[in-house]
Amino acid sequence: MQKINRSGLLLFLVFLGIINAVSAQNLDEIVSKHIAAMGGAEKLSKLSSMRITAEMDIMNMKVPITTTIVQNKGFRSETVIQGMTIVQAINGTSGWAINPMSGQTKAVALPEEAVKSMISETDLTGLYNYKEKGYTLALYGEEDLAGAKVYKVTMTLKNGIRRINYISKDTFYILKIIVQTSINGQEIKSENTQSDFRQVDGIYYPFNSEVTTSAMPGATMAIRINTLEVNPKIDESIFAMPN
Repeated sequence: MQKINRSGLLLFLVFLGIINAVSAQNLDEIVSKHIAAMGGAEKLSKLSSMRITAEMDIMNMKVPITTTIVQNKGFRSETVIQGMTIVQAINGTSGWAINPMSGQTKAVALPEEAVKSMISETDLTGLYNYKEKGYTLALYGEEDLAGAKVYKVTMTLKNGIRRINYISKDTFYILKIIVQTSINGQEIKSENTQSDFRQVDGIYYPFNSEVTTSAMPGATMAIRINTLEVNPKIDESIFAMPN
């Protein structure tokens, strides 16, 4: 085995340090441009709540969904299928659900793994202020996404959930998000492709999404936002689990 001399090792370590520094600089520039594209840090810093009404097209069914979120506090979605309302909610660090389609007419606590994967939905601002949130980011180069050049940026949340963000080199919007979680011992991968970005109160949001998940192989959920309210007044008691 050949010995690596000290000068060679030193040069290698210096080179590695330069590469890491350049990568960190590029990542910070990408995130900064993304924040600006979404409306800017000042607007995002004031984002405290959101209410969304949307329609999901799945398996030839039109399914209305209402989602209410309070930043870092609560999340609640109500999905109406065949006249029955399915509710899922996060309240701080706990979660619950009501699913009358499975005969479950009373609220039951969500499993810890489900809460872990859903709790990130209470963060309305994504990559903004990520260091203060305790998130870890890494840049994994560039890719081609359906003809669009994108940066591949992974974001690991404090609870270990990992998201892969595909950020447009042109607009700096996030065009696709891949999330991989484990629920009931099963690895579930979901992909969310986003388009039709529109400005609401100075912040840009994707009004069209196509979602696929390994939990429903072969099915694509097309979601279209009808209304999106920024910073509406929310009665936070809606997140509490009913008796």
